[in-house]
Amino acid sequence: MRRYPSVTWRGVDVAAPMLALARRKHGLASVGFCVAAAEALPLADNSMDVVVCNFAWHWFGEAAAAEVRRILRPGGWLLASIPLRHFAAATGNRALARVLLANRRRFVASRAQGLRHDAARAVLPGSVRVARHELCVERETFADGRELLEVLDSRGALRAIFGPHPPAALPALAGPDFVWSFASVHLQVLG
Repeated sequence: MRRYPSVTWRGVDVAAPMLALARRKHGLASVGFCVAAAEALPLADNSMDVVVCNFAWHWFGEAAAAEVRRILRPGGWLLASIPLRHFAAATGNRALARVLLANRRRFVASRAQGLRHDAARAVLPGSVRVARHELCVERETFADGRELLEVLDSRGALRAIFGPHPPAALPALAGPDFVWSFASVHLQVLG
């Protein structure tokens, strides 16, 4: 932020505790934070040059895309990392897939599980230029299934994958790896 003193920064989150954490971070004193849902942003039409969304788009309702489009100026950018609905062959991913299959009668697919890769490039309505649309993959290794579940829970991923019935335990796993697949998209609003 010191590198760009003329930039006005805004931070928006639906969860006040997340904003409280952000306010305590060094270097964010000049950011104007507000509690709001992505579907009802308290920002003027055409008032933003850039909107950054990191691993949150999958939680938004349908109206969020129109809201982001509304606040972006013509020529403005949406830079987003969007989790994808994609199961990998990693041991942790396979273990979670087995739990999903075993409980498929309770399982309800939801947007929170992530988007399909081809859908990520079309998250904004209207005319946009797709400057970047990449499949990205990150791999993590955990001590055991308990640690895997704890980390996924801390990131909100268990709720996203399983809804209200996440597993309390996984079969004994030694050093499971887990693959996070996400789309990195850079979309520029035209006209």
